[in-house]
Amino acid sequence: MCDVLACDLPPWRQPEAFRLVERNVSADPQRTGVLNVRARFRNDARWAQPLPAIALTLSDADGRTLGARVFTPGEYLAPGTTQNGIASGQLATVSIDVVEPAQGVVAFTFEFR
Repeated sequence: MCDVLACDLPPWRQPEAFRLVERNVSADPQRTGVLNVRARFRNDARWAQPLPAIALTLSDADGRTLGARVFTPGEYLAPGTTQNGIASGQLATVSIDVVEPAQGVVAFTFEFR
């Protein structure tokens, strides 16, 4: 339809359809104060969509936020990866090293945006 009407539709976006299937945050054994964040997620939407931004929140045992940041695909994909979108059912891998914001990080959450 847009070919006939010369319109542009934004890319399909359904961030709530991304599912975290594996995650791990651990202290880097070679760099003090650095956390290695590794995760895999799947696109459970019916169609392909752009890779999401990922909000990572680190908390202490009382649930207080110690640090939070939103990462773009260019920041969490492995170096040299040029993947722009993710097909339905496809997996993507997150790899981020972050400075530990404070001692006592015991919980972390991922949110897809």
